[in-house]
Amino acid sequence: MDLPPLIHVHQRLVDQHITDVPGEVRRQLAAAGLAQRVKPGSRIAVTAGSRGIANIAAIVGAVVEELKSAGALPFVVPAMGSHGGATAEGQRAVLAEYGISKESMCCPILSDMSPVPLGRTPSGAAVFMDRNAHDADGVLVVARVKPHTSFRAPVESGLCKMMAVGLGKQLGAESMHQHGLAGVVEEAGRVIMATGKIV
Repeated sequence: MDLPPLIHVHQRLVDQHITDVPGEVRRQLAAAGLAQRVKPGSRIAVTAGSRGIANIAAIVGAVVEELKSAGALPFVVPAMGSHGGATAEGQRAVLAEYGISKESMCCPILSDMSPVPLGRTPSGAAVFMDRNAHDADGVLVVARVKPHTSFRAPVESGLCKMMAVGLGKQLGAESMHQHGLAGVVEEAGRVIMATGKIV
């Protein structure tokens, strides 16, 4: 059998991974002016989702430590819509599987499935916020920004979705999906931002 002409090809892959995840979190929070955005003694909710972000425990842990360094009193809230069986215990268990617990974070994990209604989007979707996050002095959203698996829009999967669906608990998730997630997630994000709670 005659082989076709062959040529050697060398592929150079760019290695862009972060070797010091907690250090990078600290640098980014400092660059964003975290210390100036939170008052000493303020209770700050830190979101933690269920989407399997790499190094999520290290990221959330670094955020908690930076908030403590700024004099704040952080706690973690599950922000995962209806995941974890749509129960407070189930959502706490999901976080524990990712290494996020009261012991590992050295702060409380406050899980509750009865969110506070915030109002409606211009298109009529009801918007909700986790009760513990709503009652806090501020909320620091930890999320990854990426394309959504089911739709394309100017805002897909990221901070707005974490606020609208994750922090909305089961009621928020149902409302966003009933009103067509692609068209309403950004509107819901604006309603939540208007509360002044997002750090």
